[in-house]
Amino acid sequence: MNLEDFPLNVQLFYLINHTRNPILDTFFGHFYLLGKGYVLIPILALVVIFQRERLWLFFTSLIIETLSVQFLKAYFNLPRPASMLTDVYLLEPLYHKSFPSGDTAMAFLLASFFSPVSSRPLKLLLWLYAFLIAYGRIYVGVHFPIDVFTGAFIGIMSYCVAYKISRSISHV
Repeated sequence: MNLEDFPLNVQLFYLINHTRNPILDTFFGHFYLLGKGYVLIPILALVVIFQRERLWLFFTSLIIETLSVQFLKAYFNLPRPASMLTDVYLLEPLYHKSFPSGDTAMAFLLASFFSPVSSRPLKLLLWLYAFLIAYGRIYVGVHFPIDVFTGAFIGIMSYCVAYKISRSISHV
């Protein structure tokens, strides 16, 4: 038994992954692309233009998140659901290094980073984006629930740690 092979994790995976709907298949078949790293290119441009004073915080958060995710993926090297389970609806063909979800970590980092300086409607959109990325990673069959919960935790904590570092440096 590995970290992801406990019954509740597998049952929740099947519950989400087997909720098939052609509209959701199409939506998540495209929406997952908004969780990929190249999304950071326009985001970085927005930070440089509109949040230049927070650029160091953005980079620090991103470095902490990326190193955390990559370390855990290499350390645990866990298989993705399609490598362990039968009857997985797989919309994105991935089979290795499931834990944690890097896309989810990035989405929650972005929501955490932009929320303090956003209006209420934009905050809601940011968190909806993050939750949809997390849900979508399970729906498309590439992550277990524990992968996305851990990814969300890493994304939020990366911002919090970077913020504390930033505050302690600015008070020196």
